Amino acid sequence: MKRFALLPGPLVGALAWLIFDPTMFGASDISRSGAIVTGLLVWMSIWWVTQVVDLAITGLLPVIVLTVFNIGSTKEILSPYANDVIFLFAGGCTIGFAIERHGLSQRFISFVLSYLGHSPLRVVAGFLIATSLMSSCVSNMACAAIMLPMASAAIASFAGISIEKPEHTRAFHNFERAVFLAVGYGASIGGVMTLLGSPPNPIAAEWLRANGSNMDFLRWSMIGAPTAIVMMAATFVVFSVVFPMKGLASVSISLPVSHAPLTRAAKITILIFSLAICAWVGSPFLKSWLPNLVLRDGTIAIAAALLLFIIPEKRGGADAVVPWSQTARLPWGIFVLFGGGLSLADAMQRTDVSAAIAQSFVGLSAVPAPLLLFTIVISLIFASEIASNTALTATAVPIVGAMAPGLGIPTERLVVACALAASYAFMFPVGTPPNALVFATGRVPLREMLRVGFVLNLCAAIIITLACLALA
Repeated sequence: MKRFALLPGPLVGALAWLIFDPTMFGASDISRSGAIVTGLLVWMSIWWVTQVVDLAITGLLPVIVLTVFNIGSTKEILSPYANDVIFLFAGGCTIGFAIERHGLSQRFISFVLSYLGHSPLRVVAGFLIATSLMSSCVSNMACAAIMLPMASAAIASFAGISIEKPEHTRAFHNFERAVFLAVGYGASIGGVMTLLGSPPNPIAAEWLRANGSNMDFLRWSMIGAPTAIVMMAATFVVFSVVFPMKGLASVSISLPVSHAPLTRAAKITILIFSLAICAWVGSPFLKSWLPNLVLRDGTIAIAAALLLFIIPEKRGGADAVVPWSQTARLPWGIFVLFGGGLSLADAMQRTDVSAAIAQSFVGLSAVPAPLLLFTIVISLIFASEIASNTALTATAVPIVGAMAPGLGIPTERLVVACALAASYAFMFPVGTPPNALVFATGRVPLREMLRVGFVLNLCAAIIITLACLALA
């Protein structure tokens, strides 16, 4: 069946090429090269959505198709595969490895819970906040994997109460589900905060930069962070209503966290991460004082990674803060997917496919922009329930970016909304890796995830729409 499913991609792609090729059926005004790129877009979209092959394999198609048909120079076709955004994400992943390796994530959740308190609702809020904040700089799957054992330990601290007082059993189960879902959903919610948080973010940011927008780490965070904070608040309110915990008393929570002083490696990790954040946030101001300074987000990330690879974990030791062997854990397939999406988007620009898409949507400019934006956002949120958010963004960004002028919506507003929407899928276990990890515990019934996730999908659509409408 999987082999059979391979066929629709190239077949439908070839059909799209023939339909739009002016030398064949002449159904459009785009060039022959544009028709071939349109066919490639259809082919890659089908394979990315159905995932009949690995996402990275689909990401390599532009190398073959664009080269064979001579659509661009070798530099134009291949340079997206070494784009700055790939180095940004690689450096960010390396920082995440250091945070995970030296126990900083566990210390962080312990600090948050000690500050918020140990009542059931406060514990839920603590896991939601801590997971969301950590997910802004650590991959969402790694973040959820780190937090789930801590969540289990926190839930176990309350287990005795439900046994001693059977009338509180339902409240305990609600607490249990809320904590696990706070980890799963928090890992997705916080991912939109920074360019490091989720693959859709740098894909959208790079496309915007390539099309004249000044989208850097700071500007993205000014959009993503408020969106995530409001989404956290909405999620907590939904949990409070859907999972009542009345009668469940506070207990002292014991987490598997080391209380020993910070190691040298942990201190170095905090220092390097802090310097990287300062550089990312401060680079626009440095450029205003030093116009000739070239300081890209990817350059900063790689500089931080190099320091982590070079500085020894212990004085005189042989191992670095992050050993080079850890690079085997980098998501190399995602990097290839990045490159494929960017190469396709660049080809769409060169062959005027983007302009043709923009022209075809001019008639919709009469529809109110907020309604159009909301429709696109909610469509992408529900599409992300069954499709990879990275692949969905790589496919959708060049399309919605081209649609924006015809719809009468600022391009930056629509592209950012697309990336944010692709990251928020709360209904199905297959929607995101954190959802799958939480569901795999066997402690959250599917009906609960569907019920709560549907409400949060609607909340996310409203919040993203309002946040992007406020975007200047």
